[in-house]
Amino acid sequence: MRMFTVVLYALVFMLSGVIGVYAIDQTICDSGSTVVFYPNGSLRSCVLKDNFRSNDINCNEHRPISFYSDGRLERCDLAESATVSGQACKQFDPVDFYPDGRFKSCVKRD
Repeated sequence: MRMFTVVLYALVFMLSGVIGVYAIDQTICDSGSTVVFYPNGSLRSCVLKDNFRSNDINCNEHRPISFYSDGRLERCDLAESATVSGQACKQFDPVDFYPDGRFKSCVKRD
């Protein structure tokens, strides 16, 4: 029975690493902005108070940002030009991602 318990805890621990939830705190939001949450309590959207970096994407301050319910970045406006999945994306314009984190779209840099 003890071995079963150890294996069970190890399995739960490994799965929690694979199916992680990205906790984004509302302190990234501008104090005057409307802050929207999902029913699970995770941040859905707001206006950023400062630039915010998520997975090599630098999101622009004072612009809207949105997340999926698991905390993955859904959309923001780029603070700087960036190359995302081989696509050259334009500064100050939106970049979008699918729920699994894959790049969806952006405004192409000239």
